[in-house]
Amino acid sequence: MEYINPVLVLILVSEICLGICTWNSPRVLRRVAAHLLTRADVVDIFRQENIRRMQFWTDKFGLEADSVRAKHHAVLPIFPD
Repeated sequence: MEYINPVLVLILVSEICLGICTWNSPRVLRRVAAHLLTRADVVDIFRQENIRRMQFWTDKFGLEADSVRAKHHAVLPIFPD
């Protein structure tokens, strides 16, 4: 073991700091968890909206609507005009 990977050292130091912060105040851990879960929800919503937008414009122009639905392997909701 000639050298230590700096990325691994950075991860270790950040985990130690997070552990100290959560040991002193559990609210820090709850705040971090809420922040990460919010980001995950936003990413999921963005993906769903992207699929719906693609379906809307594909249906609007009458372009290969069946192939787009087959790619996503899911039944997508139909938008009213």
